[in-house]
Amino acid sequence: MSLDAILGTIGSAILVAIPFLLVYALVIREVRRKRERQTALATIAEEMEALRQRVEIVTTPDVPGRGKGKDLGPVVAEGSAGAGFLGVAEKRALILLMRRALALGADAVVEVRHERGAVRAGVVRLAGRAVRLSERGNPNPSL
Repeated sequence: MSLDAILGTIGSAILVAIPFLLVYALVIREVRRKRERQTALATIAEEMEALRQRVEIVTTPDVPGRGKGKDLGPVVAEGSAGAGFLGVAEKRALILLMRRALALGADAVVEVRHERGAVRAGVVRLAGRAVRLSERGNPNPSL
């Protein structure tokens, strides 16, 4: 067999193998991305659950069964994510909102709402009022 015939056979095999190798590389990359997204979502869920133990979030002016002790002021937070992941952006904004409320000494955020306006695509803005709650069943902390 001549060198030209051998190179021709190898060249044909390479031409056939290249598309398969490219597809394999793309599949591996997507599997890694999916695993990274799942890990990120699990981390977000764990952090959110830990914060929910410390800060109550409600859309109403009061937390049911609890009296509002002290209004600590407004809190606003933005969360972003890639296209098609508004749920992730909302969770990130909620985590940041809870962190900011904790930094003010709050144990709840009331009147939580989505803010509309100059928010970019893939960005969610949440706003509410940070409050320190009175003891359960005692709406007036001075009693």
